[in-house]
Amino acid sequence: MNLAVQTGALLLAILGAYAGKRMRVFGAHDYKLLQTLIFNVTLPAAVIQSFAKNDHDLRMFWVILLGFLSALIPLLVIYAAARRAPRESRGFQMLVGTTFNIGSFALPVITTFLGAGAGVAVVMFDIGNAMMCAAGSLVLTNLLLHLDKGWDTMTTGQRCRTIARNFYSSVPFDMYVIMIVLLLCRVSIPEPVVTLITPFANANTFLSMAMVGMMMEVPQRRADMLDMVKVLGWRLAVAVIAALAAWFLLPLAPEVRMVVAITAFAPISIFSTKFADQTLDRGELAGFSLTVSAIISLLVMAGLCAWLPALL
Repeated sequence: MNLAVQTGALLLAILGAYAGKRMRVFGAHDYKLLQTLIFNVTLPAAVIQSFAKNDHDLRMFWVILLGFLSALIPLLVIYAAARRAPRESRGFQMLVGTTFNIGSFALPVITTFLGAGAGVAVVMFDIGNAMMCAAGSLVLTNLLLHLDKGWDTMTTGQRCRTIARNFYSSVPFDMYVIMIVLLLCRVSIPEPVVTLITPFANANTFLSMAMVGMMMEVPQRRADMLDMVKVLGWRLAVAVIAALAAWFLLPLAPEVRMVVAITAFAPISIFSTKFADQTLDRGELAGFSLTVSAIISLLVMAGLCAWLPALL
């Protein structure tokens, strides 16, 4: 019953925010304010809280590797499989069908269902995912499809600076790096710091769900709907394969493997919507695809959180 109520609460946050947008309580671009708050305040705070409240095992670095490969390999597979598709469709599938929305979706959802102790495995997966999510997917797609005309005119130095800027300008990615350094140095986070950031970390779940609802915009073109269906199909295939790899291959405790397997069903990354808008002018379609995948992911992850613990 508690799981059903929690799932309903998260769905209510998504649908309530969308209803508010339709009734013009929120503006069409108000979600950008939530993006700023989430990526610069609540998500970094949630990362700190997760690392501070749980013990860590250096073998968890296997989870980072899985997160990276789960974002990299599908992009290359889609590039090869969609070679006959128009470049716009091919680029959309590569950008939107690969990386995972962990920090602002999977992390709050899984910690809501399984408790804060599950957060470390989720965060470790996101560190690997973030290498592709923050810049890697955009860089590779540009290199393979030449979507960004400005990219071709850049010097090697300018390209390197652009790539580096995409990484270090991401506050969550910076926070992940800091937490990993502290972990390797075996430095504990002071309790006053944890107390200070806890209210911000606790706000991450609601703001993340509300942002998803505010980004929803139903596409009108049939071609857009087909591209969205293709993306959702790719994501389902990637999620199943990554979850099976986590369950059967990771040399970690069963509880950790379970959490990583559930994390693999995270929805489309918010960075993907930004990149699709920036290079293809398809930000609204990417936003709607994100919302649809988020609702599907929420239901699937809730079901797995109820079912998988019984298999351990």
